[in-house]
Amino acid sequence: MAKDQLGLSLTGSADAAAAYDRAVADYWGVTGDPVGHLKQALAAEPDFGLGATAIAGLFLIGGFRGDHPEVVAAIDAARRALAAASPRERLHLAAVEAWAEGRSIDATLAWEAILVDWPTDALALRLAQDGYFFLGQSAAIRDSIARVRPAWDAGHPLASFVLGAYAFGLEETGDLGRAEAAAREALARNPKDAWATHALAHVFETACRTEEGIAFLEATHDAWGPAHFMAGHNGWHLALYLIEQGRADRVLANYDRFVAPRLADDLTLDRCDAAALLWRLELEGVDVGDRWAPVARAWRGHVDDHVLAFNDLHAALAAARSPDPEDATRLRRSLDDYVGAGRGHNHTVTAEVGRRLVEGMLRYGEGRDAEAIEAILPARYDAHRIGGSHAQRDIVALTLIAAAERSGRWRLARALLAERLALRPTAGVRERYERAAARAG
Repeated sequence: MAKDQLGLSLTGSADAAAAYDRAVADYWGVTGDPVGHLKQALAAEPDFGLGATAIAGLFLIGGFRGDHPEVVAAIDAARRALAAASPRERLHLAAVEAWAEGRSIDATLAWEAILVDWPTDALALRLAQDGYFFLGQSAAIRDSIARVRPAWDAGHPLASFVLGAYAFGLEETGDLGRAEAAAREALARNPKDAWATHALAHVFETACRTEEGIAFLEATHDAWGPAHFMAGHNGWHLALYLIEQGRADRVLANYDRFVAPRLADDLTLDRCDAAALLWRLELEGVDVGDRWAPVARAWRGHVDDHVLAFNDLHAALAAARSPDPEDATRLRRSLDDYVGAGRGHNHTVTAEVGRRLVEGMLRYGEGRDAEAIEAILPARYDAHRIGGSHAQRDIVALTLIAAAERSGRWRLARALLAERLALRPTAGVRERYERAAARAG
């Protein structure tokens, strides 16, 4: 029995273990071709069950439905190899099967069960991190890392990635000082760690340190740019800083150069980033021209996916601004069917929170501001349940404020902006608060 790079036994040959190590390293580095490495190994060694399980997990985390042919084929291959699988490998398969069936919480519990006995299982740790991110469980992102860090040798090549992931968990739970320190230490060990870069970008955004954020991401672009699964999103964070400064021309230029071309790759994160960026620009009064049409087309093929309410929220942004009004109709119909007949954790979240938020975005896009407020206001404190980060979900609060302003509900706008000013005491927020206060009387 071979061993992986952290000394854990793996059912397969030394070549399979080497491919698995490359795939896991690429996964943590958000670069390379982790699925490609594993598929090549599985083709040479059909009994490489953990490789098949990892392929399924990577596709699922990437936004594929559980019934997608790639996921089904990978899980079937893992099941065929089950007789020779170790207890750890069986737990991995159980976790992926649970996620594919919509039992997201069960999946994270299975990954955590692995980590209790094998705390250096790098695949389980990264999958758990992504799982908690999609569930909106910030404390779990942080604590999942904290529980295993003592078992990791600081000199191992993956250890800096683990520290960078811990930095993100600290930031999402409001511990900005420790988050910054952890992210900087991770980057000192590995300047190409795009996730640690992402964590530090979040610190700057949360703390309203806009100038530092711009300087940091621009100065380190050559390091994080090659991490192609994350480069677009780190660029999205740069755009948030620039929007804060009113530099829309540069944001649009970067959008055309870096964001729009990535839509052809049909990656979920790229679709989300594109929709959110154009929406935020329009909330600031920027004319984005005809840029919505390609984003709406990109989302159109995923209107029935319903993998995450977070994704559906971003599909709603594209549908609301699509030149084809049928996009909003199709999304509403599909979501209503899903709420009526779906199952699993995301179904519950969609029925209780996501559907309202989606409707709020659609109504805002249709100019029905009073109805947008009615949809969003009761659900906004549950928005974390749809998943994603605080920065990503901030689009809900921004839209609610814009709806209050645009509909002339200045007392509500004043209240919402007072709340925002307490968290983000920037000149722009203060100016909007003072305007709302003056108009509220």
